[in-house]
Amino acid sequence: MQWLQRWWRQPDHFDWITGYLQARGMLGVARWNLAFSTAALALVPAVLTLSSRGPRGALAEAVSWFAVFGGLFAAAMWAGRWPTCRQSVGYILAANLFIALACYVQDDPMVGLMGCTVFATTGGYIALFHTPGYMLYNFGVALYVGVLQTTRLAVEADDTALAVGLLLLVLVLNVAVPFAVQALVHALGVDLLRAARDPLTGLLNRRAVYQQIEQLLTAHRDQHVHLAVAVVDLDEFKQLNDSHGHAVGDQALVAVARALRTEVGKTAVVGRLGGEEFVLADLLEAGQVDEWAGRMCAAVADVPFRVTASVGVAAVCPPLPFDDDGQTVVHMLIGAADHAMYAAKRAGGNQFRHDDRSACR
Repeated sequence: MQWLQRWWRQPDHFDWITGYLQARGMLGVARWNLAFSTAALALVPAVLTLSSRGPRGALAEAVSWFAVFGGLFAAAMWAGRWPTCRQSVGYILAANLFIALACYVQDDPMVGLMGCTVFATTGGYIALFHTPGYMLYNFGVALYVGVLQTTRLAVEADDTALAVGLLLLVLVLNVAVPFAVQALVHALGVDLLRAARDPLTGLLNRRAVYQQIEQLLTAHRDQHVHLAVAVVDLDEFKQLNDSHGHAVGDQALVAVARALRTEVGKTAVVGRLGGEEFVLADLLEAGQVDEWAGRMCAAVADVPFRVTASVGVAAVCPPLPFDDDGQTVVHMLIGAADHAMYAAKRAGGNQFRHDDRSACR
């Protein structure tokens, strides 16, 4: 029961899988693969209309062509650009509808039943990118359509054993493929989580920080939000190490990491760039950047060690100034925030400064 609860509560994978593919230069390959495979599957009902076992009657053929054009439209979406998470969910729901309709209108129930194996491909996609709830929905649609066609086949062919055997084949594929994909995603996620963490503080390391901020930027590119980045550098940290030892310095870093992580929201990216320098990124409404940066200073000053922080902030406002190249924007933001942090340090520390080029406040 606990295993089932953990499985059911898995978060959506879309954003981090997207970031993973993008960081490795595989996003374009994955996008075109999905576009071509969606188009190929959409053409199957079109070919079946030429078969003696395909859909018969004006209504059935019209429904079949509706599924064809719907699938081609979905393929065009993938060819155009990588979708947002919400658009991806819409793709799942539409694909399920088109597959179900194409299977339902086949004149030969065996053809319709075999068509239900296509649900295994959408199940695999869901397992890779989305939550178990959508996996269950996909399996439910496959089961419903499969049982309908099995019943028809058992009656029309007078062969219940054949019908049930083919149904079992369909169900096995619709269970095995999604769960195999999800097992691989889980193993990959665990390995990436270990590789992406700073061993001392448990925060994201430098490489992961850049990837996560780019992912945050990409996932919310169409929303009217401010993406703010703060670079936090501890004041007089060398003196703390020299006077109390590196063990105390490490404890201070852990305490600061915990304080920063507690202070930010769920959408925030929090990492350690190295040494006593940290970076944070979050989605903010207009007018929240000053208050957000001030909270970072206060959070560090409240830790039970004699440390304060100089904080530099940079932000981009909607519309976000990039198309597909989020890396350029992320490097620009972190560089600008780092420049502002040094301005805060020169002013005496324990305060924040905005990058002069940033218009978001």
